[in-house]
Amino acid sequence: MTVAERKYISEFAVNLCSARWQLILPHQLNAGSKITDPVSLEISENCHIYLICKRPSSVFDPNNFSFDGKVVRGNIVYKIGGVETYLPFELPFCLPAGAVSLELAPYPCREFECKNAKGEVLTYFPAMALSINGVISNASLQKLEVLYVGQAYAEGKRTAIDRLKSHSTLQRVLSDTHYSFPDDEILILTFEYSPYRVISWVDGTEKKAISGEKDITRFESIMDNPLSKAQQISLAEAGLIRYFQPHYNVVYKDSFPSSDQALLDSCYHLDFSALIVEIDTEDLDIYLCSLNILPNQHHIAQFNLVDTSVRRGFFTFIGKDGKAVEMPNVISRSK
Repeated sequence: MTVAERKYISEFAVNLCSARWQLILPHQLNAGSKITDPVSLEISENCHIYLICKRPSSVFDPNNFSFDGKVVRGNIVYKIGGVETYLPFELPFCLPAGAVSLELAPYPCREFECKNAKGEVLTYFPAMALSINGVISNASLQKLEVLYVGQAYAEGKRTAIDRLKSHSTLQRVLSDTHYSFPDDEILILTFEYSPYRVISWVDGTEKKAISGEKDITRFESIMDNPLSKAQQISLAEAGLIRYFQPHYNVVYKDSFPSSDQALLDSCYHLDFSALIVEIDTEDLDIYLCSLNILPNQHHIAQFNLVDTSVRRGFFTFIGKDGKAVEMPNVISRSK
């Protein structure tokens, strides 16, 4: 097998990493409530990538629930294939200011509520949160199947939450899940992405590759012409779609990356040879997966942006035996 030559002595990749996040239940989108906490509001305004996910629905067991003023105790219940599983829990809990009681919400008992002396609900705690914040460790509840990946930016004026309020695909997902998977629930994760990093390395063994002033000028061009925020968001979306291949996505699901896709024009112009998109849910203590991707808390999607049959890629190296060695799980450019 002939090994393609490296074009430049140095190679560069765009690296996009998820940062802060928010978890949203579909009914919260139209609840009419507004975010008042400054930190939560800032995160909301900067989350432009969203994932629509599915997992077993969890509720509180009304026959085993108590609060002694310091600890909430009981069971949460979920079903898989109609078979119920009961998980005991203990949650240290203090009533918020103004609250005088803690009560289990009426059927289907998805949450408990903190009420004031007038019986008004001041705040609530959903059963699903017990497996998100680490109170309950259960593989079935901590595994979220990614059904759809989307983005909202519009010059930074439109957030993921704004987009989801009028999202036809979300309504379709909710309808399909209600009909075909009645034991499951839909959760929405929104993510902020940090400004991209440029990853570079130099192959000093390549004698024919372009080096010297031309290579330095190329590096300076990359640093002097940064990708816009909108471009970064679009790259993150496309990369996650191609990686997870969610059921409800169509665009980019099988074709990304390709030389004729406009969102890659800047990458090709600047001569980036790779894209690396990461998404991390370790803080949430959950595992993202899809029909094609195994559950994990930290996913790294790696893409060759060049045709590796013509030019050696970012992830391709030459072993001691002179044969090409490519890093595993790298997605090649579409022909």
